[in-house]
Amino acid sequence: PIGTDTFVPVPSSTSTPALAKPSPLPTQLTIVPTLNPALEQQQNEIKAVLQAYFDLRYSLLGVAPPTDIHQGVFSGIVSDEYDARDFLVTEVAKLAVERKWYEMRGLRYAKHEYSLEYRGIAIDTAGQTAVVSLLEKYAIVREWAMESNPESPSVTTGDTTHKIVLHNEEGQWKIISDTYRDAWWRQFRKPGMSADEILREIEAEMVRLEATPFP
Repeated sequence: PIGTDTFVPVPSSTSTPALAKPSPLPTQLTIVPTLNPALEQQQNEIKAVLQAYFDLRYSLLGVAPPTDIHQGVFSGIVSDEYDARDFLVTEVAKLAVERKWYEMRGLRYAKHEYSLEYRGIAIDTAGQTAVVSLLEKYAIVREWAMESNPESPSVTTGDTTHKIVLHNEEGQWKIISDTYRDAWWRQFRKPGMSADEILREIEAEMVRLEATPFP
């Protein structure tokens, strides 16, 4: 069964008023929910993994990213298991194409802020899996905007919904998949396409971009 936050109500107490006194009005008790400590710890561990995951994603699309986006760039964050293979290879390829396009068009992130609004964290304690629904909200200053008006650059804002599946591997939560739809995934991911077909589409786009002169 899928476990969710467990709320334990505070038990109410009652008393019998003395007969010589009028009955007092009933007192309304406030029920304070308490979260299972073990479940709360797992949720905090999951949130820490996702924070690291999004921090890295934003840094990869920034003006000073790592030298290369490669298969091991999400090491320790994304699972090495077979179930994560399709997500990992396609996501890494997609981010590499995205960054190439941003570099060519001056769209890399000069500054950014983001927040994660959690809609739900469902943990299956038996299968040691978790499904997280969240809304990523962002405000980005693009490279060209900073160069055009460093004192007051324009800001791009928006949000993206994510459904992220994780698996607990030897006491550490790791990502199995992240499903979301941005402009790039709407371009590459079509109904009925396999992961290999998606990957070929992405690789063809990268070849095209590398053959295109910088503006």
